[in-house]
Amino acid sequence: MNLFFKLAYAFFKIGLLTVGGGLAMIPIIQHEMVSRGWLDNRQFLDILGIAQMTPGPMSVNTATFVGYRVLGTAYPGSVWLAVAGALVGTLAVCAPSLLCVNLLGAFWNRNRSHPCMLRVFDILRPLVTGLVLNAAALLVMNCVWGDTFRDLLEQVPDLRALALVAAAFALTAFTKTSPVYVLLGGAAIGALLGAL
Repeated sequence: MNLFFKLAYAFFKIGLLTVGGGLAMIPIIQHEMVSRGWLDNRQFLDILGIAQMTPGPMSVNTATFVGYRVLGTAYPGSVWLAVAGALVGTLAVCAPSLLCVNLLGAFWNRNRSHPCMLRVFDILRPLVTGLVLNAAALLVMNCVWGDTFRDLLEQVPDLRALALVAAAFALTAFTKTSPVYVLLGGAAIGALLGAL
């Protein structure tokens, strides 16, 4: 039961303290999951890939998958406890947003053009941009070089992964290719390379 509370606390904290949506949550979710020993960086990257490909908000999908995995690993004989873990993670990451919208929505509508509110959002924009860039850098480093920063300095990068990262970036940044096709193509290439 203690694991349920730890899971709920971790995702409630993530949902409460993260501004900027799912991409800005990536470094915070990674830190929480890896520092608690629930996932290593490679497992987190795999779950993140699944969360990106499934419908719905990425942070909610990640919370669902992590909750399922954490309690499924802790109690391997019970599918119901793993499902309960998925539910706890999902509800905990969504609860802060629901509470803030319901409790502060009227205040926001009355004061959204106040100079102090405008200034807060002027400060938050670069902060969110930094979090998204940090998430992108963490994902590329984990995908191409490995789990730790030390590996970045000592290892030769995985050239196939580096080529996939460069191709995905080029397709989404410089062409009008849908990200859905990029994800599906990446999954197909990953499956093909995994089979070799």
